[in-house]
Amino acid sequence: MLDLLINALSFFLGVLGSFLVWWLSVHYWTPAIKFSHELAEYRLSDGSSFFQCAFENCGKRPIVDVEILVRIGVDKHLGATGWAYHSVRSNASRVPLLACGKRRRVRVFDTRDKIDFVDIPSKSIREQIEQCESLRDVLELGEDAALRVHVFGYDSFSGVRKHFQSEPYRIHDIRIGTFTDLDVVRKT
Repeated sequence: MLDLLINALSFFLGVLGSFLVWWLSVHYWTPAIKFSHELAEYRLSDGSSFFQCAFENCGKRPIVDVEILVRIGVDKHLGATGWAYHSVRSNASRVPLLACGKRRRVRVFDTRDKIDFVDIPSKSIREQIEQCESLRDVLELGEDAALRVHVFGYDSFSGVRKHFQSEPYRIHDIRIGTFTDLDVVRKT
């Protein structure tokens, strides 16, 4: 009888211990991305500018094979119903490793370069976007417009692919300056 009780207790403690390690591995010891609250507009001496977003791996493990996607949505463009989305290439579409505590700045729009679409929007939106001189102009199209940064990557321990997305950035989320950590500050 005592052997049966010891075996049952050992079984339940083993199951509980396994569950605890699994839960910590999947929910606590994981990578996590924190995004900046604003986009930075960095103005250059020649009058051109580029717009950046910053993010940091604030989790407990590195992220490998990081893919960064910049997605812009325009609501009710030229009377259309709903949102029209398209993705554009950034200056850092792929990063091999993002270690714990490391930050990345991603250029989401550059006035010096022609916009490079990943998935091409409808002709009417594409033509208007190509005529825009800055990200501010793009975010004024339609009744509403927003930019969102998506980060995909693999947990270095478990190999699970994770997806992280920023809050939508709108025109009022753009500040002139550069990043210090994840905050936009005026450049001197």
